[in-house]
Amino acid sequence: MKKTAFISLMLLLSSPTFAQFTVSGELRARGEYRNGYKTIPTSFTNSLIMVGQRTRINATYKRDKLTTYISLQDARIWGEDKWKADNNGLGLFEGWAEYRFNHNIALKAGRQSLIYDDQRLFCSGDWRTFAEAHDLARMLFTSNDKTFHFHLGYAINNSGDIEGDAFLSEYSLKATQYKNMVYGHLNKSWANGFSASLVGVRDGFQTSPIGTSQLDPLGVNYRTTFGSYLEYQTHAWFFSAAGYLQRGTARDNRNIKANFYSARAKYMFTPKNTLTLGYDHYSGTNFSSADALAETRTFSTLYGPGHKFLGYMDYFGVPENHGAGINDLLLRVNIGIGEKGGLEATFHQFNLPEEYLRNGTQVDKNLGQELDLVYSYKLDNVVAIKAGFSTFLYTESMEQLKGRAPGQGDSALFGWIMLVVKPTFFSTK
Repeated sequence: MKKTAFISLMLLLSSPTFAQFTVSGELRARGEYRNGYKTIPTSFTNSLIMVGQRTRINATYKRDKLTTYISLQDARIWGEDKWKADNNGLGLFEGWAEYRFNHNIALKAGRQSLIYDDQRLFCSGDWRTFAEAHDLARMLFTSNDKTFHFHLGYAINNSGDIEGDAFLSEYSLKATQYKNMVYGHLNKSWANGFSASLVGVRDGFQTSPIGTSQLDPLGVNYRTTFGSYLEYQTHAWFFSAAGYLQRGTARDNRNIKANFYSARAKYMFTPKNTLTLGYDHYSGTNFSSADALAETRTFSTLYGPGHKFLGYMDYFGVPENHGAGINDLLLRVNIGIGEKGGLEATFHQFNLPEEYLRNGTQVDKNLGQELDLVYSYKLDNVVAIKAGFSTFLYTESMEQLKGRAPGQGDSALFGWIMLVVKPTFFSTK
């Protein structure tokens, strides 16, 4: 009886009259050797070997105008839980529903990743074991020919214990997450290989009351980021450029006057063999100026990746943390190795746009050079292996930026190897 019912259910799901249903998964394990990852090692520090693992079960359901997606995730460091303990580490990575009113308009609501353009401002944070998703709703407007879209999103965050509160209350994650956010993203592409995006983001962070113990739930400082991203591609060339401005009020009540711009040029000898030259500028605050007490010129990357740009050793994963900004000149070579392998080699030259650190110390703007090597090999359509090695040739300015005494640092090395398995367990397609 049970076997007959199961077969009937599978036939029902596979019928073209009914829904499309897919169950897939991901198992990713990455071993890392850290001896200079994120900060400069010294003779007093020890190297670290660790393994992080991410396991996901993904279910997609499509029928008529409705699409739903649920991704359950367990993310952990090997050994963080007792072997003989039943620790529940399973959580929701994504869970959303999209309803398409017609060919042009849809509503997508729930926990979801935001990925736009080159992922400079919004990303899924895939390098991190836990990754990144937002709780929000967004309206999706698309032209009939799919060459134009406009997305309008809104999110509001609260602490989990607010359900029993009839009044406004303090947001406990105000130091790390926005209280609310609204954004718009417009993109238009043309047949000649050119595309352009306009983006505007307004996010608010709840502030702490000054000089009083009385909570002020309405005390929210707002930051606005707006700008454009451009792409142009031919058979052999790819160009991209971006520019953003930031204004508003920082969490510490300083005025924000920051900017960012970048450019990339890539020549494709073949699809797998390419040469890329790029430059990124993140504005920083001049801490020698009296204006630094009331004004910040440090650009924030909002919810972009901490790993994709600015080197794989993540010394500048969150550029606003050190406040002085960063300039990055990079040269990247991609080489195909056989049908299934590939090597990426990237050289970075890092410089400060301002010559004063947050503590008022004046330093040379040259921070040093980083070399990143990544090898990838695809065993089949489900299994892939990746490995990487990075080293940083830092200067005394970099040592001071990281809080080290000049000449105190040792060689900075970072290596990793990763197994990625992405099976499809079931599909009615």
